[in-house]
Amino acid sequence: MTEKALFSGISIHRRQFLLIFFLIVNSITWFFTMFSVAKDLQFFWVLPTATIVSLLIGPLIAEKVPRMRFLFFWVLVGVISSLLPVFLSKFGEHGTAVSLALWGFSFGIGAPSALALMPALTRVEERGRVGGVIFFVTFAILPLFVLTIGNLDISSSSLPLAVWRGLALLLLFSLKVDLGATLKPVSYTSIFPRREFLLFFAPWLIFGLVHQLEYPVIEQSFGTNYMWTLTIVESVVGSLFCFIGGWSMDFWGRKWTILIGLMLLGLGFALLSFFPLALVVQAFYIGADGIAWGIFTVAFGLVIWGDMANHQQAEKFYGLGSIPTPLALLAAGLASPWLKTLDASKAFPLASFFLFLAVIPIFFAPELLPEKVVKERELRKYVEEAKKIAGRG
Repeated sequence: MTEKALFSGISIHRRQFLLIFFLIVNSITWFFTMFSVAKDLQFFWVLPTATIVSLLIGPLIAEKVPRMRFLFFWVLVGVISSLLPVFLSKFGEHGTAVSLALWGFSFGIGAPSALALMPALTRVEERGRVGGVIFFVTFAILPLFVLTIGNLDISSSSLPLAVWRGLALLLLFSLKVDLGATLKPVSYTSIFPRREFLLFFAPWLIFGLVHQLEYPVIEQSFGTNYMWTLTIVESVVGSLFCFIGGWSMDFWGRKWTILIGLMLLGLGFALLSFFPLALVVQAFYIGADGIAWGIFTVAFGLVIWGDMANHQQAEKFYGLGSIPTPLALLAAGLASPWLKTLDASKAFPLASFFLFLAVIPIFFAPELLPEKVVKERELRKYVEEAKKIAGRG
């Protein structure tokens, strides 16, 4: 029996989409809920540090193990690690530190393999839209997890985290999916020096650091209420622009969509530098922040590294490309006490400068949506319009 495609014009089969969709939604919400639980703990830094290390180790293990078996092992480890704080909390702060290390490890070890399902199962011209749908749902429901499970202590959060992670285990048990052909392996040493990799990685790293490091400054300057408003609006606008940005990347290209996000956010910080008390400027910044965040999470979370892999094993591309997120969370958490003392009149111009600086590499970066795809789409559109005109004649 032939598998049905998801939608007209989208080649990914429904079972394949269900696997990618739930695995990524489950994994991302699970990780950020764990971070919400951990962020106020003394050893919180262990979680993002372990995540960074395991993002690099995971692809090395994955290339030696069948993909579905490795994904099953990854999710199982996640269920077990979610439950461990119940038993390790009796050892005090050291037990908590071990729990956080295992949480970070159990996410990072398999996240690149889950994300690498995108280029394995989708075509380049549909990757943005598929990724946009996945991240639209992910970040639309994430606040529910953060506001409920994320507000529990580390021991109380263990069971709900394990149950939520366990649902992905049930999916892998019940779903039989073709995960595509085995692709050519690639080494870290061949990826990192690539010009195109660095031209996209540098702006992503700058955005991640600016985005997280400015939060303590904004909260200190404008107050907790403004910060709550920013978080809520960013979640709503950001999740919506995950969808819109993904559509834009498939039709107008990756490069120009990313540039729009960078310039909007840079302009937002520039206006805050000159008119920090103007409500219109504050509203513009909140909207620009949400738009940029939505575009970048889809572009650099799911699309760019898959495009760059180009029929090679994509796990190492995603492993390296995912590092800026936990690195920014780590930097913001460690620097938060100092950042709260920083004068906003100095912080906002600096943020604006670095964001506009990040535009430069993108200008020199290649467009990863092939020109052939754009021309074929234009030709199909022309043929369809010609048929309509002929039909009316």
